[in-house]
Amino acid sequence: MSFQDTIRRALSALSFACLAAGAQAQDCEVKIGVAGPQTGGGSAWGLAEKAGTEFEAAWTNSQGGLQVGNRKCSVTVVSFDAQSTAAGGAAASNYLASQKVHAVVGPIVSPETTGFKPVAKRNRQVNFSSSWVVDVISPEFPLAFLKVNPPQVWAPTLVRTAKDRFNFKSAVVMGPNDQGGTDAGTVLAKIYSDNGVKTTTEWYQRGTTNFAAIVTRLMSIAPDTVEFAAMPPGEAAILAKQLLEAGYGGAFGRAGAGAEVIIKNAGGVDKLNAFYWYDHVPTEDPGLKRLNADYQRLMKAPVPENSLVYSAQIAAEQMLRAIASAGTDQDGDMIAAALRRAPPESRYLGKAVWRGKAQYGINQQLGFPVGMGLISNGKMEPQRRLDVSSE
Repeated sequence: MSFQDTIRRALSALSFACLAAGAQAQDCEVKIGVAGPQTGGGSAWGLAEKAGTEFEAAWTNSQGGLQVGNRKCSVTVVSFDAQSTAAGGAAASNYLASQKVHAVVGPIVSPETTGFKPVAKRNRQVNFSSSWVVDVISPEFPLAFLKVNPPQVWAPTLVRTAKDRFNFKSAVVMGPNDQGGTDAGTVLAKIYSDNGVKTTTEWYQRGTTNFAAIVTRLMSIAPDTVEFAAMPPGEAAILAKQLLEAGYGGAFGRAGAGAEVIIKNAGGVDKLNAFYWYDHVPTEDPGLKRLNADYQRLMKAPVPENSLVYSAQIAAEQMLRAIASAGTDQDGDMIAAALRRAPPESRYLGKAVWRGKAQYGINQQLGFPVGMGLISNGKMEPQRRLDVSSE
């Protein structure tokens, strides 16, 4: 064999090795899960969460993939309909574990989270919930994180602002008669009461599609405002429409995501006399307008009309960054440790803080700013930004 033949064979072997290495990198896959209600009254939440997570995966893939060790990996999303129930939350954890998913965005609804946590602890899954159940995160569950700010952080400011704006003196706080409604609803009722508003609660069966009896009762009570925060968006929209049809002229409060569903079902902004609500993030922020443009470019569709899409994107971004730092998507403990090591940061909203120690005993709650929306006399007012401080 000539010297030239030897060189050619060596170069050919080197080229084959490089191609094989490239193929191996293309075969690298990172999985993240989504758990939340994708059917029923809470579907607007779950589908927005799924969309936000899928967008983050698409954005990462458009940048060439996720750097994990010395490999660039494609990101895929595995979702599960947790159906707003504890059984659904437990099933979500087990299904995602069967798919080798150890990093999860969700669950959303409190019963889902209650069912998910103990099973996820056994399956060693790290997750970002958006529930307002009283023990959504705790030292007992070190792999559980919270991607939204609970009412205790921002609701006092929201209620004071709305009270001053609309001059209400009495309120009824609505919610399903399960943990998802009563935990959040009881907290909100206390916040209204602490701000000098005479407040009662009204619990109903989750899944109700006709609120005629409750509407009759509310009309007889004639509260100045009805607070829908603990209700799934679809059910809150039905109740709001039936109240308006019955002639209710007071205010509506939505200290939780999903106001756009209520506005649409009511017939539009001009049909609402007084409405105030919370958004998980300040949706009018210039950074989130860039997110909207990126979403439409990559997903070929408009951004879902639910602010949970933004919280899901932010949580997925933190999760993928932690997976890259940990060097694996298969070890929840390592991913959680990587999350704790770095302050939260969004490419759209900038830097934030970890908080939660004072309320939950553990600093595993994202502290990004939130937004407050207002409609007065059928006109939309500029969104207000409520910044969140560290503890």
